[in-house]
Formats: sequence, C-alpha cells, structure tokens
Amino acid sequence: MRLYETFTLHFERAAKEVARLDGNPSLASVYVSRSTWDRWMAGDIKGLPRQATCRVLEHLFGERAEQLFGPPEPDAGQQTAGGTVTAPASALPASPHLAALASFRLADRQLGGGHVYRSVLHYLNTVIAPCLFGAADHHDDGETAFGAAVVLTEMAAWMAHDAGRDDIATGHFNRALRLAQSLTDVAAGANVLAGMSHLALQTGQIATAADLARSGLTRLSTEPTVPTLAARLHAMEARAHAQLGAEREARRALDTARGALELAPTAPAAQWVAPFDEAALASEAASTLLDLGVLTQAAEEAERAVALRDASRVRSRAFGHITLARALLAQGQLDAACSVGIELLSACQSVTSSRLSAQLEALMSDFDQHHQVAEVRELLSRMSATAQHRRLLLGSLALPEGPQ
Repeated sequence: MRLYETFTLHFERAAKEVARLDGNPSLASVYVSRSTWDRWMAGDIKGLPRQATCRVLEHLFGERAEQLFGPPEPDAGQQTAGGTVTAPASALPASPHLAALASFRLADRQLGGGHVYRSVLHYLNTVIAPCLFGAADHHDDGETAFGAAVVLTEMAAWMAHDAGRDDIATGHFNRALRLAQSLTDVAAGANVLAGMSHLALQTGQIATAADLARSGLTRLSTEPTVPTLAARLHAMEARAHAQLGAEREARRALDTARGALELAPTAPAAQWVAPFDEAALASEAASTLLDLGVLTQAAEEAERAVALRDASRVRSRAFGHITLARALLAQGQLDAACSVGIELLSACQSVTSSRLSAQLEALMSDFDQHHQVAEVRELLSRMSATAQHRRLLLGSLALPEGPQ
C-alpha cells in the first residue's frame, strides 16, 4: 500500500477517536488532502496546519505538532482565513522534512521495515541528496539537510534490521554516525549511538552495546539535556548490564532512565531524536527484568507497555505481548500465557518484520516445553501456521542492497 493511502487510513481512524475523546463530532471529518500531503513530502511547509489537523496528528503520532513541523515564531504568527498559522521567514520550521519522517515512522510501525525501506532510500536519494550535494538552490540550510539525512539514514538502518539484514543495517548506522559529525547538535549523533547500542544487544554483542550507550551519554553531557534520549541510552545500558548478570547496575540504570524521562515534558522538543516514551521504557524495563529473572516485575512492566500503546502500534504491542508471554511461562502460568499468545497471533498478521518472526519462533520453543498440555498444543498449531505464513510474506520482501 502506498504511503499516502496508509497514512490516510490511520489518520481517519485517529480523527474518529479524537472526535469521541473530545466530544466534538466535527473532528471526525478532518482530513489531509493529497495536495497537502505532497507539500509535506516536498518540505513546502511554512507553519503549523489547522488546529483541528494538529489535534488529530498529535493523537496519531503521540508527538506535539511543534515536534512534527517546527514551532512558529512566538507571538509573530498570523491566523489566516483558513485557520492556518503562518509565520515570517525567520520562523520557518526547524526541518521541512519532519512530516516525511513522521509518515515513514507511521508506516514502519504498522507494516514493518520491509514495506517502507525502499521508500526511505528513494527519499534519501531524490530529496535529501540534492539538498546536501546538488548545485540547485534549495531552501534548506546545511544543518537542516544533514539532520534529516542523519535521521533518515538511521531509520533505514532500523528498517533493514527489522527485515533481517543486519549487515545492511550496520552500514547505514555507520553512515548516519559519520553524517552526524557535520551537525552542531550532538544529540543527533547520540541518537545514532542509541540505535547502534540496541542493534548490538539484538546481535549478542553485549559489551559493545554497553560501550555505545555510554558513548552516547558522554556526548549528551556536553549539551543541554535531552531527557528522552538520555532515558533511552540509560535503558540500553540497563539491558546490557542485565544480560551480563549485573543486577545492581541494571536496576540503577533503569532508575536513572525513569528519572530522565520524568523531565521530558519540561524540555524543548529535539528535532533529530527518535521518540522514546513511557511505553518504550516499560518495554525495555520488562526485557531487562526478564533477563534478570525478576519475573513478576517483568510481567507487570510488559503489561504496562502493552496498555500504554494504542492499537496503531502493532509491532510494539507484539513485542510487549511476547515479553509478557515469556514471563508468564517462566512462572508456570500456562493459561495466562496461552491467552496472551492467542491475542498476539491475532494482532501481528500484517507486520512484515523478520525480527518479530524470530521472536515468535523463539516463543514457540518456550511453549513447546509444555506441549503435553492440550491448550498449549492448540496454540502451537496456530503458531506454526502463522510462522509459515510469515515466512512466505517475508520472502516476497527481500531488500535491495542499499548503500553501505
């Protein structure tokens, strides 16, 4: 499905949900036209959308409109007849590419990296590259263009990892880190290091993961605090400590991450930093506690992670369900674990994520240890059919050999 159609589908659902939550039926009719979408993709944005559109976008992405489009000049904007806030040239958005980034994130969360990877590469090659190296006159300044290049290249890395191509992912991460050297904002590079730390955890390079997280924190220490990124880096450090069996250090890092995230509402938005919220921290805490064998708390954090994620975050919810099922199985709560497994299978059919498929197969192995139980055998049969379907789906989405 093309990105605009994917975005429209979820925007319409969000509009209906906002109308219900706000008690304002008119919000259900808010929409984004194709022409507006094309302007977003081209970076032709000179202010915030209409207030109603902002409200729906904020609900859909879980981020403030200023984070998506950049803030207008304080007290300098003017309200047009159409309701759009415009700002003078000095108040142009910090990045004209933020709407594109948000759209790519939405499609990736819903469909998986394999579906969106080619689109991100195309955007990098046809929109970002001319801003960086082309002779034509572009309205982006160097900081903006390089910031977008860093974030999109790091995003491509995650999508490649999600599609099972860690070799390509590593190349993208290394390139993003090199691009980040061109920015005065050190948070962009620290954000890449957080992603690299996460990848190292996924590939069993635990000591490297800890070193990368600490390197990211060192970079951040030279600039004003970016609480969400600091929280993410401390969470990566906690997970590394847990896998190394250092419980005290892992718990200390988790507590520090929670403290950092509490400061997020009072901090200015960071343009080139990936979202990291309470649900994400709960998910990382659940994995950390599961590795430490603190099963009851791990299950509680996993339940919290799932509860904090709305239905549009299919992949994130699936990972939360997997962690929850593993924690319940480890406690011998077979009925509860099977119920979570059934919910998981119903929710993740459309997500083409190799990473998710690998974790589903690992969960099957955990359940197989209890195959003598009839309810478990029935679930295993359904999981086996799902695994076969997912292998066929993933086989049709082989990635091109992206730039290394």
